[in-house]
Amino acid sequence: MSRHAFDPNCPDCRPILLDPTTGVVLPEEHPAMKSLIAVWEASPREDQEAFHRVTVHNGRDPGDLARMQGLTDRFAKAPSPS
Repeated sequence: MSRHAFDPNCPDCRPILLDPTTGVVLPEEHPAMKSLIAVWEASPREDQEAFHRVTVHNGRDPGDLARMQGLTDRFAKAPSPS
């Protein structure tokens, strides 16, 4: 994981999905990853930075956690991959 400041172009600063059977990171071409990436790219930079602080730096700021919850909800509501 990236321990540096958030950079929107850094692959380690972005969310990933793991195959539940193998534990391997899904490639960006996978339909579920395409859905996740679409939500991520449509999200405000503030949400992306909050995601980074919570997931990478183990941040527990209430504002970041609230933004993270909103982002997580949008991930869950994203259209299912076909």
